[in-house]
Amino acid sequence: MLGAVCLVVLLGYAYGCGQPAVPPQLGSRVVGGEDAVAHSWPWQISLQYSRSGSWYHTCGGTLIAPQWVLTAAHCIRWVLGCWGGLCQQDEIPEETDTPSVPGSSSMTYRVVLGKQDLLTDDESGSVAVGVEKTIVHEKWNS
Repeated sequence: MLGAVCLVVLLGYAYGCGQPAVPPQLGSRVVGGEDAVAHSWPWQISLQYSRSGSWYHTCGGTLIAPQWVLTAAHCIRWVLGCWGGLCQQDEIPEETDTPSVPGSSSMTYRVVLGKQDLLTDDESGSVAVGVEKTIVHEKWNS
């Protein structure tokens, strides 16, 4: 079972948790698929990291409270020090300040809300917020 990680983010505002700002179009599940109505899932975030001056999407997550994001622990493998393999459980910090990733001063995480297209840099209605702290569940890799 994959454990989870909460990321504390500094948000100047928050949507009502679980309340779409724009009514979604509900239909069949993924089979056949359809594009979501822009901004109809405001709690969905893009977790991104910076390397060499560019931002890269690494995982999705969910805004579960005004300043809290929940994502899977494997999404922050850089914070956990897992470079291409399993982490050693005794080496994983339970709580880490995260302005930059330990062991890599050139990489930083951020949370992006309000994105419809991850390939568009300056998308109207989106906001990027730095990650203040990561909290790792002690049994995430069990």
